[in-house]
Amino acid sequence: MPIDEANSRADQTVSWLDDAAWRLAAQAAPCGLFVCNPDGIFIFVNAVFEQLTGYSADQLIGELSFESLHEPQALMSRRLEIRRPAMTTQVDSAHPLTPVGPASGTDWTYLKSDGSHVPVKLTLNRLVDEKDNTRGYVGAVFDNAGSAHEHARPWQLFYRDTLTGLPGRAWMEERLELAIERAKASGEPVLLVLIELHDLRHVRDIGGEAAVRLVVEQAARYLRNCCTKGQTLGMLQDTRFAMVCTGQTHLDAETQAALLAAASRAVQYETNILHVKASVGASAFPAAGSDVPALLQRAVMALNAARQSGGNIARHFEFDMQMQSSRRRLLETYLGTAIDASQLTLVYQPQVNLQSGHIDFAEALLRWQHPVLGAVSPAEFIPLAEELGQIDALGAWVLDEACKQAARIATKFGKSPRIGINVSPLQLRNSEFFQMVESALKLRNLPPAYLEVEITEGVLLDDTELMLDTLKRLKALGVGIAIDDFGTGYSSFSYLTRLPVNHLKIDRSLVCAMEPGSDSEPVVSAIVAMAHALSMNVTAEGVETKYQADRLRELGCDNAQGYWFSRPLSAAAFENILTPLG
Repeated sequence: MPIDEANSRADQTVSWLDDAAWRLAAQAAPCGLFVCNPDGIFIFVNAVFEQLTGYSADQLIGELSFESLHEPQALMSRRLEIRRPAMTTQVDSAHPLTPVGPASGTDWTYLKSDGSHVPVKLTLNRLVDEKDNTRGYVGAVFDNAGSAHEHARPWQLFYRDTLTGLPGRAWMEERLELAIERAKASGEPVLLVLIELHDLRHVRDIGGEAAVRLVVEQAARYLRNCCTKGQTLGMLQDTRFAMVCTGQTHLDAETQAALLAAASRAVQYETNILHVKASVGASAFPAAGSDVPALLQRAVMALNAARQSGGNIARHFEFDMQMQSSRRRLLETYLGTAIDASQLTLVYQPQVNLQSGHIDFAEALLRWQHPVLGAVSPAEFIPLAEELGQIDALGAWVLDEACKQAARIATKFGKSPRIGINVSPLQLRNSEFFQMVESALKLRNLPPAYLEVEITEGVLLDDTELMLDTLKRLKALGVGIAIDDFGTGYSSFSYLTRLPVNHLKIDRSLVCAMEPGSDSEPVVSAIVAMAHALSMNVTAEGVETKYQADRLRELGCDNAQGYWFSRPLSAAAFENILTPLG
């Protein structure tokens, strides 16, 4: 369709476009020009715009919107910016184009018709009538690829983070170095603050790297707003921000809260709301060191301490963190060899049927005995394994060892209690986890009914389709699914109705608080009743007294686990307390 014929679509909307002289001038302009209707659909483009985008006038006019040419990720995060152009142009019969207010170009990236990217500078004006009603948009587009802006790219690449536009690591280290030198001369303190986004695996599961970039980009924008005089914000690495603050040694509570809120603000990605955690770590000069590496190292220690405390908190460096950091480095070194060095073992804690006295279930608990460090608590090395990406290897070892022990007991006695293994949410995110379980059962020739997967309540709010599918396939195979430590975290029976769960384990904190007249007994009673209504077996954890055991039996609880019955036992000791079940 000829350009003149295509442009005739606009006759009823913008009569001033009929001016042949105006149209001739627009076609001769040395930049790309376009006009859109109030919905953003093209009603005029010039030849330069066609060449710049790779689309013909036929493909653009009446077919595409000016937003559709923008790189989707940038458009998603800057949509308000493009919908609120800085300049307004009034339309009337006497003065067809009368600008109102300043206009300035902004940098964008266009996706050409062949899928390639082209950097552009866009100036967009809103066309309004005398009543301030939007009549359309007019835009001027310049090819940015060969501009002076591009000649600065080597500097930008070295000193600027390409995603957020913030100063990069090299620039921040130079800024910190300068601040320390000035502090040495003036005595004015310097505070280094690190802000890190973490727990982004869920974000990545939902939207891939595009969603992660959007989260980081938004955090950068809100963190900028937190900066005041004497504070400089930059990027240290992919999800870690740095703020250099002169004239202060500590973050007050209000600033800590503002930084955490800015970094962890929920993000909308397509139809999903993305939630992330953030942690803040800070160290000061001269209290925490005399140079940049020392200050950075100690800020990282404080950041790690905040993250290990559960996240969404801020920590300042303390000298005992150095000892913790040294131990952490040792654990990182030794953990990778723990399996091959035969330092790992499983112990088994029986779960006793409160009616029959039989051992119907047992929980397999992982233990690490290091020849130098001694016994290392699972609370210490399991989170570390998750962080280092070693949890799948540890989980595979636990799975095989538990299946091997259950098969041995079944062979010896004709039956085996169902053995429960604790599974990290990270393992459930592994698309191969189901195959790992199926292979382990086949390798040890173990009926699936003798194995149970224990998951934490946190999975209830992290129920991606992959996790749900894996759990459903495991249950269909015959493997039991248990919710561990139920009753203190995200407890919700509405979530339980969505998950293929057949076993609920009441958290020990509720059980330990059970005594005559205590408030926990009605809670335990309600959990037991509702779980039974959902056809779930119930085990009470942490049973330590006769009263607790008797009261749980009266409340109808099925099983009990705790020191009143047995401490965790070695594989040999566990076999010894079992009587033939046939």
